[in-house]
Amino acid sequence: MSEGTKDFRKLFPTGYIPIILTNIFLAGETLRKKTPNEIENKLTRRLGAKMNQLPEFRNGPFSLHLQQELPPSDPDSDSPEGYVDILISCGYGSETYFAIEAKRLRVRSVKGKMDAGNDDYVNKGMMRFVSGQYAPFMTTGAMLGYVYDGDLQKACSGVDRYIKGKIKELRLLPPEKMKRSSLFATKGIFETRHYLTKRKFCIYHLFLGV
Repeated sequence: MSEGTKDFRKLFPTGYIPIILTNIFLAGETLRKKTPNEIENKLTRRLGAKMNQLPEFRNGPFSLHLQQELPPSDPDSDSPEGYVDILISCGYGSETYFAIEAKRLRVRSVKGKMDAGNDDYVNKGMMRFVSGQYAPFMTTGAMLGYVYDGDLQKACSGVDRYIKGKIKELRLLPPEKMKRSSLFATKGIFETRHYLTKRKFCIYHLFLGV
């Protein structure tokens, strides 16, 4: 792809990100699972409906899309690149967006066995940003962890331990771990930074007790 072709793409505005993440917390305050191991797509659908009632989404500038199909890099392909749980656009074109992937954490099975969910969170969530499957032209995205037993501290520490075991695969930049985000003084929002082929990438991490 020529440099001229890339020129039309704008980065998602950094100043919008704190607004979006704060609104996720606002909408998530009343978000609760309906069954002990409800699938995350149902939670995300209800979260999206709550977010759409908030002023920035109801009146703009944001548009929220759930389970959004991502177009393939090859325009002649018949298969999508994938589906992102939450895609937020801001009127800058189809390839400028803020992507959020949601995963379940600390879920108990019907037999009572605890599934920490860290493997899916990292390998089927974070890695989709690192590989370029999600947000291939952007420099930011987010992971959203639904903490089913409500223990946010254990969820955060569990994800962080798993991340530290995948430093090379995740292409982590120093401090090579999940740290509290510099964008937020009080909210429990974390970030990891990654070096990709032609860009650096920041993944924000949010955890909601459901």
